[in-house]
Amino acid sequence: MNLLVWNLPRRSSARDVRRFLEDELGTYVSDIEVHGADTPHAYATTKLAIDTPYIDEVIAQKLCQRRLLDEPVRARASASGDAWMRLH
Repeated sequence: MNLLVWNLPRRSSARDVRRFLEDELGTYVSDIEVHGADTPHAYATTKLAIDTPYIDEVIAQKLCQRRLLDEPVRARASASGDAWMRLH
C-alpha cells in the first residue's frame, strides 16, 4: 500500500519531508521517496508496511489534518504510488 503526499511547502527540504512523515507515520511507513523538494511541485511517495484493507485511506485522511511548516499537507492512498494519480 502506498500514499501520495503533496502540497509540501516550497521551503521544505527532502530531509524535512522525510522527518515529518517518519514522525507522523511511525512504524506504518517502510519507504519514503521525496520528489522535487524545494520546488512548488514537490511530492512524496511512501510505502506502507501494513496490508490491512482501507487502513491506507484512514492514514491519508489523518495526514491531511497535519501541517508541515504551517502548510496543510494533502495525502491520498494509491495502489501503485504513481504521481499522476495525485489530486490538486
